[in-house]
Amino acid sequence: MRKIAKESWIPADGMQLEANAMSIATTSGNHLIVAGPGAGKTELLAQKASYLLQTNTCSFPHRILAISFKRDAAFNLKERVRLRCGEELSRRFDSLTFDSFAKHIFDRFRQALPNKYKLNGDYDVVLADQTIFDYYYNEDLHFFNTTGKEKILNIHNDKLPHRITNRGEEIRDSVWHKMLQASPSKLSFKMIMQLAELIVASNPKIKKYLQQTYQFVFLDEFQDTTELQYDLFKTCFLNSRSYFTAVGDDKQRIMLWAGAKNNIFEDFITDTKGTRVPLNMNFRCAPRLVSLLNHLTKHLLHKSDFATPSPKWRPDEGECSVLIFENPEDEMQSIFLDIKRWTETDGVNPRDICILVKQQLNNYVGNLIEYFNQNGIKARDENKFQDLLTQEVCLYIINMLYNIFSKKKENDTRKEIFNFLSNLHTEMEDNQLLQLDTKLSKFISKFKKKHSKKEVNQDEIINLIEYIVEFADKDRIQSGSPQYKNKALLNQHIKEVEDLLISYFSTTKDIILALDMLLGKDTIPVMTIHKSKGLEYHTVIFIGLEDGAFWSFDAQPDEDKCTFFVALSRAKERVVFTFSHKRQGKFGLREQSYNKIQVLFQELNKSGVVSFESRVKNQQ
Repeated sequence: MRKIAKESWIPADGMQLEANAMSIATTSGNHLIVAGPGAGKTELLAQKASYLLQTNTCSFPHRILAISFKRDAAFNLKERVRLRCGEELSRRFDSLTFDSFAKHIFDRFRQALPNKYKLNGDYDVVLADQTIFDYYYNEDLHFFNTTGKEKILNIHNDKLPHRITNRGEEIRDSVWHKMLQASPSKLSFKMIMQLAELIVASNPKIKKYLQQTYQFVFLDEFQDTTELQYDLFKTCFLNSRSYFTAVGDDKQRIMLWAGAKNNIFEDFITDTKGTRVPLNMNFRCAPRLVSLLNHLTKHLLHKSDFATPSPKWRPDEGECSVLIFENPEDEMQSIFLDIKRWTETDGVNPRDICILVKQQLNNYVGNLIEYFNQNGIKARDENKFQDLLTQEVCLYIINMLYNIFSKKKENDTRKEIFNFLSNLHTEMEDNQLLQLDTKLSKFISKFKKKHSKKEVNQDEIINLIEYIVEFADKDRIQSGSPQYKNKALLNQHIKEVEDLLISYFSTTKDIILALDMLLGKDTIPVMTIHKSKGLEYHTVIFIGLEDGAFWSFDAQPDEDKCTFFVALSRAKERVVFTFSHKRQGKFGLREQSYNKIQVLFQELNKSGVVSFESRVKNQQ
């Protein structure tokens, strides 16, 4: 691809960047970008990557590494870069989570570990802390019973190489040895990250390789970075010739409970000698919602980085309301009628309406999801689909099935298939890619013809998925994706798609409808606030603005205020908060209050933007 002169480069797709963002996109150096919701942080990184690659400022064969906190954010950023600067250049852009970056280092270089920390062979990723606790329980029952679980995890996840100065550290040393020497070895993601850092710290050549490979490093959602993650970043890249761009918003710091480093912004500035740069434009939210966010920024979060609404909006656009109900049943029925009006009369796509809860999704909206589906509005718990539908191999399978069974042309999905396959064949020249494209067309035509005149059954779908995976070549999928170095994880994702699709197909008896259901088409996503980070919707409905949902408010008011702020900031045009005088608990309906979170209600009221409406039936 022909190089673009630096002075001739403009943002891709006609995007308009504010002055500070344009400056960051087109200059090198170390920067901390501090920007509120809707400021276009992800778009800035995508445009900066486009500039670096299109102008060859990130010179071939150097690469750009982007590390995000969540998998869907990493996937979204990778897709944006591919759309902005094309398939060829975007191959030099690696967008990973911290976990997948660490796993990539570990899988590739684990033979370089010191002997004490070498594995016995293959390994399984341990996702639940309970497995770790079981090892400590079996190692020393007295220590396990007299030491809090949080302390055990702190000891277990201490920095490598381990020191042994007390009995707890002796036990930890023995547990690590047994987990490493198990067959297969048992490793948590935090253990993998610690081992990856140890590999880099103890092998100067590997560190040099990483630093020479990645000329630019992006850090997304930086406010949520943990001590362990930041240590890995520093060990790999600090004091190198690489340039760093971190983006984040301390008003959205809601992961302190998961170990997010409280002073991460200050440490980054000190460690990298970087420059702090604010972004002020809010491109997402309508002006009245921006006004509300600014009010809460000042009076609830006690900060002063205010946003300006995009000129694309009229000044009077945006609405926020608090709806008060007697019980969850009235709440459910009323919200149902609201959504029915918005979708059928106002034309809002159900996929652009999100229902949020702080936690305990089943307790707050389990009945609501069931009621909606029984009465003609599709809704689902999006938490369990979110990660699966950002797996490229899963989307490849789904897109292939659409192309085989759909009666209309699937140009977009076919393009996604070819992009997936071509990324597995980076060694191919143009004429070989043309041959691959022809081979793909023949594959689709073969199975399209086979299934065009008769209804498909479950066994045929399962066999077809196997053929689709074989067509891409499972070994290539493994070698092309760092996360799939462990074949068991690849097989797990393929099986999850297969099981979900078969489940939907057994209900619908229609493969296209089953695929639509798997993707959640025309279905309202329901999720926790933590899962909503980085997403945006026309309308957001937060169920349960009550003390019961914010039970930890007294212990962590700052984090809970930020959580509330995040929920509000997902909305582009409308946000609704609900309060119910009674809420379902373990032992039936329980009285609710807002005494602990009274400050939230007070500031919503003082903003002058929010309407309060009682929908308690005996008061109407």
